[in-house]
Amino acid sequence: MTNRPTVIVVANSVRALAASAIRAGFRTLAIDVFGDSDTREMCPSAIKLEGGLKSGLTLDKVASAVKDSVAAYDPIGLVYGSGFEHQPETIAAISRITRIIGNGAETLERAKDPLGLARLCAKVGVSHPPIAFEPPKEPDHWLVKRRGGAGGAHISAVTPGAPASANCYFQRRVTGRNISALFVANGKTAEMIGLSVQWTSPTPDSPFRYGGAAGPVDIGDADAGKIARSISRVTSELGLVGLNSADFLVSSDAAWLIEINPRPGATLDVFETEDGELFAHHVAACEGRSSTAPSNLAFKAAEVVYAPRDLMWLGGGTWPDWTADRPAPGTRIAAGDPLCTILASGATVDLARSCAAKRAQEILAFAEGPTP
Repeated sequence: MTNRPTVIVVANSVRALAASAIRAGFRTLAIDVFGDSDTREMCPSAIKLEGGLKSGLTLDKVASAVKDSVAAYDPIGLVYGSGFEHQPETIAAISRITRIIGNGAETLERAKDPLGLARLCAKVGVSHPPIAFEPPKEPDHWLVKRRGGAGGAHISAVTPGAPASANCYFQRRVTGRNISALFVANGKTAEMIGLSVQWTSPTPDSPFRYGGAAGPVDIGDADAGKIARSISRVTSELGLVGLNSADFLVSSDAAWLIEINPRPGATLDVFETEDGELFAHHVAACEGRSSTAPSNLAFKAAEVVYAPRDLMWLGGGTWPDWTADRPAPGTRIAAGDPLCTILASGATVDLARSCAAKRAQEILAFAEGPTP
């Protein structure tokens, strides 16, 4: 079909967002730092930004790629995913090139400002861990986080005696079950799509690195109600639109809001349906149109597999159909960088997660070859 509306999607890794857009009937142009083979196969244009996770998603590189895509394809707008949490100025620059279908730069900045979010939560009665900007006297009870961080890799334990970094802040440790809420908002109200349980894939240098998610999970009406009320209050204060996610630690006495991610997030693979409802809901909400969130969701899991050492994927062999974010032949993958994503389903959340974990081990044996 040549009359499908064209949209740009941009993120650190854009495959899940692109796949959702395509299912929803959009002609989709991809911009990310990986250039995975499955992204290239599904999109008429897939621009890989050089520099990887460390320096690929910079203002100049993104703006140049967006300008080229707009000139060549005349899209209706752009949807962004992960990677811009600490750079609202890049979203502002993009908005001068094409329409942002999602939260604008000001909303992004407010949502990812640690002090602003803490004050907002205090104002509307949402449980949020105390924060500080000076090294705490009891470091064992605190974490240090990078401002505008996402994905867990920016979080670490506090090193006693270490000076405070200008781009970091401290957050009081709280305990509870890691629960993420995916929701769609219209600027005033929010509708829950699903709750997922998340886990880490720790390393000595990155003990809270994101590992994966599975859902939907049932945490009981009382705790689910606390999360829904928190999201509703924060949505109305920030004016959130489209797909967003919120991370919580749910304890016996509180649902602690840890952070807001004001864009489509990591659980797209968990809650997506076969017809791309999530992307359609995102666009509809951003345009002020109503839509009904998907129900009767299957139990699914998505797990990130990280390279255990420096690898070179030379090609050869067939990736299982339960993998995604597959590196293109000739891709060098640094130790600790994502290798691929594992997708799984099951009769329960636990079975889906167990299947994903088993497949993760299988894929390491498949992909790991001799050091180049």
